[in-house]
Amino acid sequence: MSALDELFADLPVRLTAEQVGDVLGVTPHTVRRLITEDDPDPLPAYQVGRSWMVLRDEFKGWLLRHRSNPNV
Repeated sequence: MSALDELFADLPVRLTAEQVGDVLGVTPHTVRRLITEDDPDPLPAYQVGRSWMVLRDEFKGWLLRHRSNPNV
């Protein structure tokens, strides 16, 4: 099991911006910016009312695509 698998093992299937921020060590405001910024690969999320929902597996895939050393 990889370190990323261990990190995600106890997370719920649906995450809030606050929960994603806890994983990344950033504020919910920064998470919302990662979701809405004009980027070829923004953080995948779904807007539910005024809140954002991030699916755990999509978040994990996004992190894998954005890691600094893809050979690790």
